[in-house]
Amino acid sequence: MKRLAIVALCIGLVGCGFHLRTAQEFTLPPSLAVVRVAMPTSSLKYPEFALIVRRALLERGVEVVDKGNVPAIVLSGETLTPLIVSVNNNGGASAYLLNYATTFSVQGPGGRVLLAPTVVRVQREYTFDALNILAMAREQAYLQKRMRIAAARQIIWRLASFKSPPPKSPPPKSPPHAP
Repeated sequence: MKRLAIVALCIGLVGCGFHLRTAQEFTLPPSLAVVRVAMPTSSLKYPEFALIVRRALLERGVEVVDKGNVPAIVLSGETLTPLIVSVNNNGGASAYLLNYATTFSVQGPGGRVLLAPTVVRVQREYTFDALNILAMAREQAYLQKRMRIAAARQIIWRLASFKSPPPKSPPPKSPPHAP
């Protein structure tokens, strides 16, 4: 009887259309088959977050170029803000909440805004141990990298639902005036 209930539950889940969301289950629109990734607010030639977004796009079969008259995914900076969540008996911080935010937009080949600036946020919590400061610094660096990867995934998911606006049509011609 127990096995029959498990089999019925499995068949029910498969039949209802429930599927786990994975990165491979969606594709980006054809208008974003070839893109540039730009992060003009950084002084680095290849900032770490831009490289993570490039890698995520390449994994989805998008051709990423450095130059050209193609749509650009513009990453407008990033912020990482730690907030104290709890304190210990001595009044020192014992847990932090890391808030990561970045803004991106999509610009067309002529610089026309195709997707308005959109903010992506990720949060992670970690505990702080004053007796193990080196491990805490490594843990924070690891969390920052994982948060950047999560933000890049959110950007890709939002790009997957992106609908390219129709091209601007020229203004209607007025009829010629009679003399």
